[in-house]
Amino acid sequence: MMKVGECKMHGEKIGPWWEIRAKGKSDGDTRTVLSFLESEVGLPSPLIEQLERVGHLALNKETASLHDSVKTGDRVRMELFPDEPYGVEPEMLDLDVLYEDDHLLVVNKPAGQKVHANDEGETGALLNALAWHYQMQGLETRVRLLHRLDQETSGAILFPKHAVAQKLLDAMLQERKIKREYWALVQGYIRVAHGTIDAPIGRDRNHATRRRVSGTGKPAQTDFRVVERFGAQATLVQATLRTGRTHQIRVHFAHLGHPLLGDELYGGPTNWMHRQALHAKFLRFTHPITGEDLEIEAPEPPDFSDLLRKVKGP
Repeated sequence: MMKVGECKMHGEKIGPWWEIRAKGKSDGDTRTVLSFLESEVGLPSPLIEQLERVGHLALNKETASLHDSVKTGDRVRMELFPDEPYGVEPEMLDLDVLYEDDHLLVVNKPAGQKVHANDEGETGALLNALAWHYQMQGLETRVRLLHRLDQETSGAILFPKHAVAQKLLDAMLQERKIKREYWALVQGYIRVAHGTIDAPIGRDRNHATRRRVSGTGKPAQTDFRVVERFGAQATLVQATLRTGRTHQIRVHFAHLGHPLLGDELYGGPTNWMHRQALHAKFLRFTHPITGEDLEIEAPEPPDFSDLLRKVKGP
């Protein structure tokens, strides 16, 4: 499910170009390509300057400089879609697309699938499926990674489709302007209705892949809210990341004494489920190019829904 807010800036993909028609001012008003793209499109000036340096700005089909005047009706173009190698081998795999436009794509990742291969020649990852998806659209562009989900975590994951979208979304992620909401089933009864877990996370020196709360670790904050309690055995929580540490939600709830159901690595019981009960439920952010407010929901996979029915009981 997807909710879309108002679109602030309309544009059109024309071959490798993104074209925006200038509106809203009379011919006598002075706007430059730089000020137009800054104020009316919302691009940062360093990014606009970089596009100019490589010749990827145009005004009415002619190569443009930053200080060229833009009049009402002019067409300002940015070359956002040059052909590029995929960077991974395309592979025909199922891909559950929740949202897609010319600039970005959101996929509902199944549990058990890696986001990217770890070894040379390894296939079957989400990025391989994405390269195939692009190939079937006739799109030749690098498969770009913005953030990750653990192999056994399901849910929404966001991909930029070109370099400018990558830079804008990277900045938004750093500035916490992309809200990532997870649903987790944890062991036991959480008494408080909501809270923030503020505990630094570092590597566990006794285990190659495990993390732990450590005074020498990196800062990590997780906000949570109880969605539903199932007696003493389990609690469904909504968790929102302020930071993006590896295994952050899993480590934080294990630290509280409430490991995720199925999460053997962090002490969770495995009689209910054979993976951690964690699903990336929502992505909420403002589209970096169009200005649309997006809310994208990833439906829970069958094993997560079945687990919810089990803990609710008859």
